[in-house]
Amino acid sequence: MTLLSDEMLACKTLQGELSAFEELVNRYKNLIFTIVYRMVGQYQEAEDITQEVFITVFDKLYQFDSNKKFKPWIYKIATNTSISALRKKKKIITLNFDDTFSRQYENFRPDYSVDPEVMFERQELKEFINNAIIELPDNYRAVIVLRFQMDLTNQEIADVLGVTRENIEVKVHRARKALRKILIKKGEERGMKSELPAN
Repeated sequence: MTLLSDEMLACKTLQGELSAFEELVNRYKNLIFTIVYRMVGQYQEAEDITQEVFITVFDKLYQFDSNKKFKPWIYKIATNTSISALRKKKKIITLNFDDTFSRQYENFRPDYSVDPEVMFERQELKEFINNAIIELPDNYRAVIVLRFQMDLTNQEIADVLGVTRENIEVKVHRARKALRKILIKKGEERGMKSELPAN
């Protein structure tokens, strides 16, 4: 059986084949959930927004240009839906990325040879950085999540957000500077010595 491309599945969905859309959902549900969760920071809310993303995808599939790649298009919907949800909220939320993959790695066996103190320090550092990311403006947060946590290239992020690669390069640079300022401030509040690089 030939594996159909995302773009072909999108076309078949528009022709009324709901099984094609089901296949798209199966291909993208984990990736979309990851993006949404890393943007909004709450598991239940991320599940709801992920469902909303796929409803939007289904409703707007007629707008998809089948001559282009499907992935940037659905990533854009996921990012915009997440940003819209964030803007509806007034208070800052705490972010903990560790739950993102809890279901995926239920059977993961920890490496007990690692020093518990080292593990604790890594965990603490991860939470420290995650809490700083949640304080970034929405557009910077989106760029940081897509670039450094979803591992997209600047060109791929540009395709997702519908801007030029040069624009993304500037945003990545500014987002990193903004994140660095937040980290330094939070570090000073906790009495930590700043050892962050200048750039």
